[in-house]
Amino acid sequence: MRKSVITADPEVRGRSILRRYVDLPKLLDLLHTKSLYLRRADGFSDRLEGALFPSLREAIDEEFEKGNLKTRSSDFYRNAREGSYVCCWTIGARDNMALWQLYGGVKSSVAITTTVDRLVSTLSRWDRSVHLYKIKYIDHSKPPNFAIGAYRDVLQYKSDAYKFENELRVVLTNLNDISQNPMGVKMKLGDINELVRSIVVSPEADESFVSAVADLCKKYGLKSPVRRSKLAFIPT
Repeated sequence: MRKSVITADPEVRGRSILRRYVDLPKLLDLLHTKSLYLRRADGFSDRLEGALFPSLREAIDEEFEKGNLKTRSSDFYRNAREGSYVCCWTIGARDNMALWQLYGGVKSSVAITTTVDRLVSTLSRWDRSVHLYKIKYIDHSKPPNFAIGAYRDVLQYKSDAYKFENELRVVLTNLNDISQNPMGVKMKLGDINELVRSIVVSPEADESFVSAVADLCKKYGLKSPVRRSKLAFIPT
């Protein structure tokens, strides 16, 4: 059995609240399989996912030619994307209306909330090496000062067009034979109540949907509270 190794960026805080916006089928899958889904990095729609800056490509190829690296930049790029699995969370307890609309539709989506500490406790059960990145949003035409070690490190950067996501990214790597890597993997959670802090229901969902989500969670033994988004209420 492999030993679990969890590492994180210095900016990641253990008590930070995280949200994962999902549609109802994805919540059901989480409850039914008691597992967390991670998508292969090249399966996201962002064309700049894992992109290598021109200066980085040149540096990698120069070091390869000198015999200091085992891979060219083209293989480095492929390993980063096809050898990495990603699970995305939003940092912060406040509602993000753009994400409500983006994931599952405003009337039929939920947000699974947890904390970094809870998430790390869950990840420690996987017997795998996992890293938590606080995403840095950049203009790819103006690369920042950066240090790249592992292939996965390029996945800490995203286009500033996605800045509204305020993302914390869980990255798990599998480089044994990337040609055999499936597009997604499911990692077991153990006790789902250890991970889930609460379920927040979309602000525009009707009462029947709220009740259905609460009943579903109860059926699968989730003890965490189910509540409506604060955006559903008018302050008095």
